[in-house]
Amino acid sequence: MKGGRSLKRGLLLLGCAAGAMGLRSFASMSLPEEESDFAAGLEARLETFNTRDGAVLRLKRYVKEGGQPVILAHGFTGNGLEFDLPHRRQNLAVFLAENGYDVWISSFRGCGRHPYRCEAPHWRHSVDHLAAFDAEALVRGVGEATGMKPFWIGHSMGGMVLYMYLQGASMNDGCGDAFSTDADLAAERNRSLLGGIAIGSPPGLRQGGGDWIALLSRLPAFRADARALVRYLERVDRSSPCIDFGRLGALCAANPRLGKLLATRGPVARALYNVKNVDPDVGYSLLKWASDKVTARMTIQIVRLGLDPDFRSYDGSWNYTAGMRRITVPLFFVTGTRDFAGAENLRLQGYEAVSSAIREYRCYPDYGHTDLVMGKRVREEVYPEILEWMRRVEKSS
Repeated sequence: MKGGRSLKRGLLLLGCAAGAMGLRSFASMSLPEEESDFAAGLEARLETFNTRDGAVLRLKRYVKEGGQPVILAHGFTGNGLEFDLPHRRQNLAVFLAENGYDVWISSFRGCGRHPYRCEAPHWRHSVDHLAAFDAEALVRGVGEATGMKPFWIGHSMGGMVLYMYLQGASMNDGCGDAFSTDADLAAERNRSLLGGIAIGSPPGLRQGGGDWIALLSRLPAFRADARALVRYLERVDRSSPCIDFGRLGALCAANPRLGKLLATRGPVARALYNVKNVDPDVGYSLLKWASDKVTARMTIQIVRLGLDPDFRSYDGSWNYTAGMRRITVPLFFVTGTRDFAGAENLRLQGYEAVSSAIREYRCYPDYGHTDLVMGKRVREEVYPEILEWMRRVEKSS
C-alpha cells in the first residue's frame, strides 16, 4: 500500500511538472505567422460543378489557359486548402501553377471554406459517393472546360477515391445507395485522365499500418474496440451523421497560440504528420484552414480497415484492394517511412498491383502522412519529383 501511494504521488508530481512546463511553453510561444501574398501574380477563379445526385462542388482555380489541367483532391477530415496553405514553400497548388499548370483545387461535398464551400444533398454519403459522383463530376467538368485530360493528385483519401473512380464505382442518382462497378466504365474512366498521383493513399492495409497505427493494432483490445466504434458510428448515422472536425479549425482561429501548440504537440497533429518535419506555423495553418466535415458512413469505411485489411465498398459488395488490377492509367505512388498508411501497402497493393504500363513508387525517409504535402522541405524534395514525373507522362502521351 505504501509503495502504491508513493507511486501515485510520484505520478501526480510528474503530471504537475509536465503541466507547468506546458503552460510555460504556451505563455512564451509566439503567435503563428501566415503569408498574405503567397499566390502573388496568379489569377484565382471560382469554378462550380454539379454532380448527378445534386451536390454542388466549388473549386478554386489558379488559371493558366492552355496549360495542362491538374485536379487536387484532399484527404479524410480535410479540404482542398491542404494543398493551398498560406505558406508559399508548402503550397503544392502554387508550385504547380508557377510551373505552368492549370490548377483546380477541389473539395468533396460538404467541405471547403467560403467562397469554395461545397454543398451536400444529404449527410449519409459514403466514400463510394465521392468516387461515383464527385470524382466523375470533377474529371468531366475539368475536361469539358479545358478540352484536355487532367492529372489527378490525391492525398490520402483523395488518392483512394482515385482508385475507386478508376475501378468503375457507380451508384444510383438520388440517395444513391445501390452500389455497382462496371469493367467497361472502369476502362472509360482510365481513358479520361492523363495520369494520377496518390500521396499516402493505401489501397488497403494487408501489410499492416505504419507509425502509430502499427502500435495501436498490437493492443489486445484493438479489434474489439474497432467493432465497438463501428457500432457506435452506425448509431450516429441514424441520428446526426455529420461529424464536424472543422470545430478544431475554429478553435485554432480563435486561439492562435493554442492552435500553434496543438500543431506541435497535440494528438491530432501527431496523428497526421511527423511533427519534427513540419514548421509549427504551417502545422497551425493546416489545422486552422483544412480541418473539415466527414460523415459517419465515411468514417465506418475507414475504421473497418482495422477489422478487414482490404478496403471495400460501404455495402461490402466490392473489394477495392483486389480491384487495383483494373487500373491502367499512369500512376505515381508517393509515401514516407513514417506514413501511418504503411509504405508497403502502397508498394505491394498499389505500385505492384496495378496494370499501368507507366508507374512509379517513391518512399521518402522520415516523412509522415500529411507532411508529404506540407513538410519543411517538400518544395526541394517532393514537389520537384512530382513535377518531373508529370512532365515525363505528358511527353509520352
